[in-house]
Amino acid sequence: MNTSTIKNFYRIDAYLVLCHTLLLAFGYGLWKLYPHIPTKPDMSGLFFMIISILGGFAGLIVLAVTLPRLDCSIRNLSVNKFVLALLYWVSSTAIFVLFGSSKFFFNNPLVLLIFVLLFFGSVYLSVIHLADIRKKDWLILSGIFGTIGLFFFFPKF
Repeated sequence: MNTSTIKNFYRIDAYLVLCHTLLLAFGYGLWKLYPHIPTKPDMSGLFFMIISILGGFAGLIVLAVTLPRLDCSIRNLSVNKFVLALLYWVSSTAIFVLFGSSKFFFNNPLVLLIFVLLFFGSVYLSVIHLADIRKKDWLILSGIFGTIGLFFFFPKF
């Protein structure tokens, strides 16, 4: 068994884990040095929870379509990529909460963009980039997200 091909499947994951670790450390430092001190009760915790759960559901949909398309000759590749995607979701949520709880980013839509780009960028580079996605799979993903968007933005059916 050639180990050089196995290392190529996980090389990008090493870089992504390093990037997530650095962002977690930066977010923690930002939260410790410049915390947002609430003067009145707010609903920011509920906002963080809803966005994180919706992002997790979208990530599960993407993984359900793309994980079966990974190379089956590498042992446990799909399982390992699923566990890494779960780790990316948890760390992206923690970064999202840490940045959103700082004085600079509180009530700023940029925090939502940070979560979306970090989580879905990590899932793309880790899983989708390696998977052999067919045109039919892209149509399935577009149909699922299009239907969710249709029901979300047009609730008057």
